Amino acid sequence: MNKVISFFREVRAEFKNITWPKKDTLIQLTVVVISISIIVSLVLGGFDYIFTTSLNYIGTKPVPQINTNTLPTEIPLPAITVTPTIIKKK
Repeated sequence: MNKVISFFREVRAEFKNITWPKKDTLIQLTVVVISISIIVSLVLGGFDYIFTTSLNYIGTKPVPQINTNTLPTEIPLPAITVTPTIIKKK
Protein backbone atom coordinates (compact mmCIF):
# COMPACT_ATOMS: atom_id res chain seq x y z
CA MET A 1 0.00 0.00 0.00
CA ASN A 2 2.93 2.32 0.71
CA LYS A 3 4.19 1.87 -2.85
CA VAL A 4 0.84 3.00 -4.27
CA ILE A 5 0.76 6.12 -2.11
CA SER A 6 4.37 6.87 -2.99
CA PHE A 7 3.58 6.48 -6.70
CA PHE A 8 0.73 9.01 -6.56
CA ARG A 9 2.88 11.49 -4.61
CA GLU A 10 5.52 11.25 -7.34
CA VAL A 11 2.86 11.73 -10.01
CA ARG A 12 1.64 14.90 -8.26
CA ALA A 13 5.21 16.20 -8.04
CA GLU A 14 5.80 15.53 -11.76
CA PHE A 15 2.57 17.32 -12.69
CA LYS A 16 3.87 20.43 -10.95
CA ASN A 17 6.99 20.33 -13.16
CA ILE A 18 4.98 20.29 -16.42
CA THR A 19 5.04 23.48 -18.48
CA TRP A 20 1.49 23.85 -19.75
CA PRO A 21 0.88 25.94 -22.91
CA LYS A 22 -0.88 29.28 -22.71
CA LYS A 23 -4.47 29.56 -23.92
CA ASP A 24 -3.51 31.35 -27.17
CA THR A 25 -0.85 28.77 -28.01
CA LEU A 26 -3.27 25.94 -27.25
CA ILE A 27 -5.91 27.39 -29.59
CA GLN A 28 -3.36 27.95 -32.38
CA LEU A 29 -2.01 24.41 -32.15
CA THR A 30 -5.54 22.98 -32.05
CA VAL A 31 -6.44 24.87 -35.23
CA VAL A 32 -3.25 23.62 -36.91
CA VAL A 33 -3.98 19.99 -35.98
CA ILE A 34 -7.60 20.17 -37.18
CA SER A 35 -6.57 21.92 -40.42
CA ILE A 36 -3.89 19.32 -41.21
CA SER A 37 -6.35 16.51 -40.40
CA ILE A 38 -8.92 17.95 -42.84
CA ILE A 39 -6.32 18.44 -45.59
CA VAL A 40 -4.96 14.89 -45.20
CA SER A 41 -8.47 13.41 -45.19
CA LEU A 42 -9.35 15.31 -48.40
CA VAL A 43 -6.16 14.15 -50.12
CA LEU A 44 -6.67 10.52 -49.06
CA GLY A 45 -10.34 10.69 -50.04
CA GLY A 46 -9.36 12.04 -53.45
CA PHE A 47 -6.84 9.25 -54.01
CA ASP A 48 -9.40 6.68 -52.88
CA TYR A 49 -11.99 8.06 -55.30
CA ILE A 50 -9.50 8.08 -58.20
CA PHE A 51 -8.29 4.52 -57.53
CA THR A 52 -11.80 3.16 -56.99
CA THR A 53 -13.11 4.78 -60.16
CA SER A 54 -10.15 3.61 -62.25
CA LEU A 55 -10.34 0.04 -60.93
CA ASN A 56 -14.08 -0.07 -61.56
CA TYR A 57 -13.48 1.20 -65.10
CA ILE A 58 -10.79 -1.41 -65.72
CA GLY A 59 -12.80 -4.23 -64.15
CA THR A 60 -16.05 -3.74 -66.04
CA LYS A 61 -16.66 -5.40 -69.38
CA PRO A 62 -19.14 -4.05 -71.91
CA VAL A 63 -22.46 -5.86 -71.67
CA PRO A 64 -23.60 -7.32 -75.00
CA GLN A 65 -26.94 -6.00 -76.21
CA ILE A 66 -29.65 -8.62 -76.55
CA ASN A 67 -32.14 -8.21 -79.38
CA THR A 68 -35.54 -8.53 -77.73
CA ASN A 69 -37.56 -7.87 -80.91
CA THR A 70 -37.37 -11.46 -82.15
CA LEU A 71 -38.40 -14.63 -80.45
CA PRO A 72 -35.65 -17.08 -79.65
CA THR A 73 -35.52 -20.09 -81.90
CA GLU A 74 -36.05 -23.47 -80.40
CA ILE A 75 -33.02 -25.67 -80.25
CA PRO A 76 -33.94 -29.21 -81.30
CA LEU A 77 -33.06 -31.81 -78.73
CA PRO A 78 -31.49 -35.06 -79.88
CA ALA A 79 -33.81 -38.03 -79.86
CA ILE A 80 -32.91 -40.39 -77.07
CA THR A 81 -34.17 -43.92 -77.21
CA VAL A 82 -33.90 -46.20 -74.26
CA THR A 83 -33.76 -49.92 -74.89
CA PRO A 84 -33.88 -52.18 -71.89
CA THR A 85 -31.31 -54.92 -71.74
CA ILE A 86 -31.61 -58.04 -69.69
CA ILE A 87 -28.43 -59.59 -68.41
CA LYS A 88 -28.71 -63.27 -67.58
CA LYS A 89 -26.52 -64.71 -64.90
CA LYS A 90 -24.87 -68.03 -65.61
